[in-house]
Amino acid sequence: MSFTVHARRVRDERLSPARRGAALSSAVVLYRPFGFTWTHAYLSLCGDTRRDPRAMVTALEVLERSRTARTAEWAEFSRRRTTEKHQAHRRTPSAADRARAAALRWPGPDLHHAHRVMVLRWSCLPTPTAPELRREGLTGLERAVMTQVDAYLATDRPNPGAAAVLGGLLPRLRETAARTRGGRTGSGPAARADQLRMMAELVHWDRGPEPQPADPATGSARP
Repeated sequence: MSFTVHARRVRDERLSPARRGAALSSAVVLYRPFGFTWTHAYLSLCGDTRRDPRAMVTALEVLERSRTARTAEWAEFSRRRTTEKHQAHRRTPSAADRARAAALRWPGPDLHHAHRVMVLRWSCLPTPTAPELRREGLTGLERAVMTQVDAYLATDRPNPGAAAVLGGLLPRLRETAARTRGGRTGSGPAARADQLRMMAELVHWDRGPEPQPADPATGSARP
């Protein structure tokens, strides 16, 4: 079933809380910017999304705002790619477009709040011991990432400096996470490698308003 059908069931007051909660989980299966587990974790800030219908509806509205923004982004990307192909003969999306499409990111007006909440949550997870980090070659990455994460969390606003530094570390972080076969839960070195990658991605993509892409026809930014 579609996201819209599950959303309708979440709002259907004739259904039991259990069925409405199951419908919310099904909606998250279809749209999960942070993955299923961590998207649910973020939505849980709205209240008991398994038993409280009001919390379920509030969580659904948060999820819908992000999904609407993502849909608009893809529509704009599709329109821009059509223009690029016809006017600039650019058959392959740019590296920036590919990175943005693949990024761990919460599109929409709640981006900063969502990213900050999850970075704070991941930064507080148990960390491996120093020998474990050293054995997996994570000591330097742990220090480098957490220095920028601390700077990001120090103020309640995007931190372009930290975003730039962590953007430069992302290739190495992704390679390390893949090498250690990192998981999204747990406290071992493998899980930590993936947590460092995820924190770096969220800080990197929380950079404040993004400049509008240039119009291939004129070379100037769109209004």
